[in-house]
Amino acid sequence: MSQKTEIEFEDNYHYPYSLTENNFLIIDTQDKMDNIYSIIHKKNGGKRLAPIPTVTDEDTFVIIKPLLKNANDVSVEKVTFDNETLYIKIKEFNNPSIDVKNRQSPNILLKLLKKISAKKVITQY
Repeated sequence: MSQKTEIEFEDNYHYPYSLTENNFLIIDTQDKMDNIYSIIHKKNGGKRLAPIPTVTDEDTFVIIKPLLKNANDVSVEKVTFDNETLYIKIKEFNNPSIDVKNRQSPNILLKLLKKISAKKVITQY
C-alpha cells in the first residue's frame, strides 16, 4: 500500500492570465521555465521584468489552474505526492487586492522543494 509523502513548497506567484493551455504544467527543464517567463514578460508590458527562476535537480516547479467557486483567489494549504500523482490542497478566500467580481482562475506557480516526476495533478478543496 502506497503512502502520500508531504512535499514542502513555496507559493511563488498568482498570475491573472493563462500560462498554459492545460490544467497544470510540470516545469522540469530550464527551457520550459524560459518559455513560461517569456509569456510573463510579454504580459507585464513595460513593468520591470521578473527574474527567471533556475530549475535545479533539487526542486520541481508546477503551474496549477484551480477553478474558483465562491471566492476570487485561493491559497495553497498542502502538497502531497503519491504514485506519480501530485495532490494540491487549496482553500478559497477573497483577496482584497483583486476585484470581488473577478472569477478568473489564477495560474499559480509553485516551487516544490523536491524533485518529483508527476504524471497527474489533483486539486482538492
